[in-house]
Amino acid sequence: MPGAVDGRADPAQADYMTGDPSPSPFELATAELRALDMTIARLPGEYMVNFRGGRDETAQRAETIDQALQLGRAMAAERPAASTPVRRRRRPLRMTAKAVNRRRRRAHWHRMVALAKRQAKAAADRPDDK
Repeated sequence: MPGAVDGRADPAQADYMTGDPSPSPFELATAELRALDMTIARLPGEYMVNFRGGRDETAQRAETIDQALQLGRAMAAERPAASTPVRRRRRPLRMTAKAVNRRRRRAHWHRMVALAKRQAKAAADRPDDK
């Protein structure tokens, strides 16, 4: 019985009953190389094999799918052992938000005390008009 969304048969039915074609040789090669952490791309007249996430300089080309598979297996076997990735630790915050606010309040209080002292000194230095 077809599904309501895409019209395909229920997953419990066999592929031959649904009319789905078997996977192509390229799909099989892609699945095999993916298991080896490699990628394969189909270009006009050739195939490009590379490490997953590899640079363009490490990519290699082959003319047939069989050559691409052999090349991918060889590249995976020759791949240098990956060193353990360096985990960068996040720098801890220097101060918490509470400490920052406390510092700002204290600085403001010191400025106000200094201002009051300056005003008191200026008032004391002023001659009296009386």
